[in-house]
Amino acid sequence: MLKQGMDWKTAKRILSYLKRYQKQMAVVTVCIILSAVASAASSVFIQTLIDGYIVPLLGQTSPVFGPLLKALGVMAVVYLVGVLATWIYNRTMVTIAQGTLKQIRDEMFAKMQDLPVSYFDTHTHGDIMSRYTNDTDTLRQMIAQSLAQLVSSVCTIAAVFCCMLYLSVYLTAIVVAVVAVSLFLIKGIVGKSGYYFIQQQMSLGDLNGYIEEMVHGQKVVKVFCHERQAKEIFREKNTAWEHSSASANGYANTMMPMMNALGYLQYVIVAVVGAWMAIDGVTNLSIFGVKTVTLGMIASFLTLSRSFTSPISQISNQFNSVVMALAGAARIFALMDEQPEEDLGRVTLVNATERNGVLEETREHTGTWA
Repeated sequence: MLKQGMDWKTAKRILSYLKRYQKQMAVVTVCIILSAVASAASSVFIQTLIDGYIVPLLGQTSPVFGPLLKALGVMAVVYLVGVLATWIYNRTMVTIAQGTLKQIRDEMFAKMQDLPVSYFDTHTHGDIMSRYTNDTDTLRQMIAQSLAQLVSSVCTIAAVFCCMLYLSVYLTAIVVAVVAVSLFLIKGIVGKSGYYFIQQQMSLGDLNGYIEEMVHGQKVVKVFCHERQAKEIFREKNTAWEHSSASANGYANTMMPMMNALGYLQYVIVAVVGAWMAIDGVTNLSIFGVKTVTLGMIASFLTLSRSFTSPISQISNQFNSVVMALAGAARIFALMDEQPEEDLGRVTLVNATERNGVLEETREHTGTWA
């Protein structure tokens, strides 16, 4: 029975493998927060840069650019901190992902040695290999990329939202309204794509299993003239994978263009409303009181609005990767949870010789074993 959506039991089991990397995860968390704060702070600094340094220079006959250059230097440092923090946490997550997958593969292989022969009779070798390759690769992508990206997006959304409230409550309400519409549309798309991503992993394992079976049994196929039937079965399995993969990626790929379109619509609405507030002198409310709408504030808020919707679209895209990885991890853990073969003792081979129809042990090499 396929599960649609998040498999929290499997997700919790994956996170248990990350406990050995607590120090590295702490570094990743700090770097993600620094990156999010740097991104939001650089956008807010645009207001100070325009209103405090650029606009005063416009009416001067002999402008002094020293303060402006210092401000640009501060802005460059903020961007540099954000870039370094992003590089550090991405590099660290790659190391954590590879170490985690090594541990999982070691446990998978050790468990496979304890499985009874009946397991290999009921599971194709290609399907088992698919768990070592395709399923573990989706798990690697989730740990190395999706997991960090999800946390980074959440931190960025929180930091940017606070900065938007600092600039204008009214314009923030417009952004939140557009995002609410986006989330309503995304919810249905993510549900459908997540279901088909799970089917994609299962059909891929089935397809790989059949290919491996046909490669090893090609001589038998030739002897019994089974080529036509083999091709028909392969087409059915390949078509099933094509359908699930096309459906999964089709739904997933519609989210980014839809989010971009709604983002542009939001950008235009905020620009028009902000310009109207500045021209008519409408009172601007922020969480720290009443402020005046300025050119710098509008430019800063427009940058923040883009920074607010972009992480949301990233979360929706990464969610599909997470669902696919959890589907692969569930197949991996299913192998690891199989009942091992019961060990009833050990068998020792010895040299034997036959005397009067009875095998007897001997120290000499006879070529006969018992």
